[in-house]
Order: sequence, then C-alpha cells, then structure tokens
Amino acid sequence: MVPIASSIGKAMFLTGVGLVATGLVGRYYFIRRRQQRTSLPTLGDRDVVIITGCDSGLGFNMAIMCLEANAAVIGTFVSTSSDGYAKLCNSAHKKMIPVILDLCDESSINAAIKTIRAILSDATIRLYALVNNSAVMCFGEAEWLPATLITEQLRVNLAGPLLFTGGLIDLLRRDRARLVIVTSHCSQQALPGLSVYSATKAALHGWATAIRFELEPHGVPVVEIMPGSFLLHSNICARQATFFDAMWAGMAEEQRCCYGRYFQRYRDYLDPICQPRPAQRFPEDNTLSAVINGALFDPVPKRMYKCEPWRYWLYYTAFAWTPYSVRSWLIRRFLAMPTYHED
Repeated sequence: MVPIASSIGKAMFLTGVGLVATGLVGRYYFIRRRQQRTSLPTLGDRDVVIITGCDSGLGFNMAIMCLEANAAVIGTFVSTSSDGYAKLCNSAHKKMIPVILDLCDESSINAAIKTIRAILSDATIRLYALVNNSAVMCFGEAEWLPATLITEQLRVNLAGPLLFTGGLIDLLRRDRARLVIVTSHCSQQALPGLSVYSATKAALHGWATAIRFELEPHGVPVVEIMPGSFLLHSNICARQATFFDAMWAGMAEEQRCCYGRYFQRYRDYLDPICQPRPAQRFPEDNTLSAVINGALFDPVPKRMYKCEPWRYWLYYTAFAWTPYSVRSWLIRRFLAMPTYHED
C-alpha cells in the first residue's frame, strides 16, 4: 500500500505543479494581450500634459505620444543641449513647451512650478496629466558610494518628484487630471548593486500608494508604471563611468586593496551597457510603448501598468514566493553581474 500511496501522492503533486504553471503562463499571455494597443487617441485641443525628464528614454517617447495625440506638452529638460531637447523643441512640434528643471535644486523646482502655474492659469486650458518620469540610476555596492551619489539619487528619484508634484497638486484636483508615476521593479524586490536606487523607488511606490487614497475622493487617478528593463533605450545610467570615477576617488587605500580587482570587473561589465544614447522612438511593436499608451490614455486607467518580458515576469513571480535562500540565488542569476570573491 505504501508504494501505491507514494505514487499517487507524487502524481497528484506533479499534476498540481502542472496546473499552477499552466495557469501562470496563461495569465502572463492574457496580460500581454491586454497590453497590445496600436493607435493613439485624440485629446482635446486645450489638453496639457506635464512630463519630467524629456531629454531621452521614456520621457522623450511619452512627449512624442502626447504630441501626436494633439495635446500640448510641458516637458522638463535637464539641459537645452540634450538630444531630446533638440528633437522636441523645434518648429516640428509647435505644442511643445520646454521648461528647464534640476530636481537636485529646490530653487529650480520652485521656478519650474511658478512657470507651469502661469501657463495653466488660462481658464481655457485643462491639465490632462502630470507624469513624474525623471530618474537617475547608479550601480555600485553601498560601501563604494560617496555622499554625492547617494544624495543625487534621493533628490532626483524621490524628494524632487514629491516637491514638484506638491507644488501642482491642487491643479490635478481642479482638473481631475491623472498623476502618472514611473517606479521600478526594484520597488518590489531590491537588488544588490542598486541599493539606493531600489530604496528610492520603493519609497516612491509607497508614496504613490498613499496619495492614491488621498486623491481618490477628488476623482484624480494615480497611475504607476513599472517599465522593466530599458537601459538600452534611455540615459538613466549614462553617467555611470563618471560615477565609477567618483567611487574610486573616494575609497580609502584599504578599500581599494579589498575591492580593486572586483571593482574593475564590475566596471568592465557595465561600461558597454551604460553608454550615452541618442533620444529615439521605441519600435512601434515594443511592449513598453503599449504599456505607456495604456497608462496615459486608457479612459479608466488601472492603478498599475507593468512591462514584463517573460524573464522579468518569471523571476519576479519566483522572488515573491520563494524562501530567502532560494530567492538570493535567483536574484544573482537574474542580475548576472560579477560577484565578489577574495583574490
């Protein structure tokens, strides 16, 4: 009887695993199918969208999508010399309104808020959406990071967006405009080498969750986007080489002796990935474009939009359900980064 019971138990277990796997895979493809969108809506002629970080990547693409949907775009840029500024702020885009914004500088934030409020004081204009997109990512172990690289990520990724949104939140309420916040999968599972970035995105996710409750009675949707991996389509880590220089310069001699070869392997691995890239359109069939489209234009937006290639979906599902010992191994497999070992 024991061998028969054991065989039955194994069969039932394998059947259960198969059903769960089938259900999860089916859910993944169902979500992917729902995310497919091929056309842009037409917004009102007086609709305005505010988007931070239009110099490249997500912000650049969102600005183009909104302009093509007939909205006016108040786009913030770090510099007038950026590629995104040159491609958006010209005669081809007459409804593009550039504003220079440094999220590390509170006076710059206040000046941008003042400029935007003056534009939106026109009673015929309706604020359609405010998109908090700007971010900076810095790879490196926590011990390597000087205070400047910690505070820059805290200001650009967290404090700056909160201050910027706080100065315009009454206009969101007035026009029942949607608030779109770009977070990260790092807010769901912090990753080694991205400790500060993960912390800022987790805090931003928490803020988005809380403010959603506060703004819900006023008819203001709060929409979160988790864009997945888009390093090769943006400049979020384009300054990584200078960040590495600052890390090495700030290390004590003992730290250089401890980490020297590992630090160089780490840098060599990331150098070809973290390169400055021109501002360019995502491919039309890009899943991220469909996710952004939904977050911006769905008549009744969801709380969360995720761009999850199968690899992201599989790993992050496993991260949520596995014990720490397994999850730790999976995280290192997912990152595929150099690891430290004593020379």
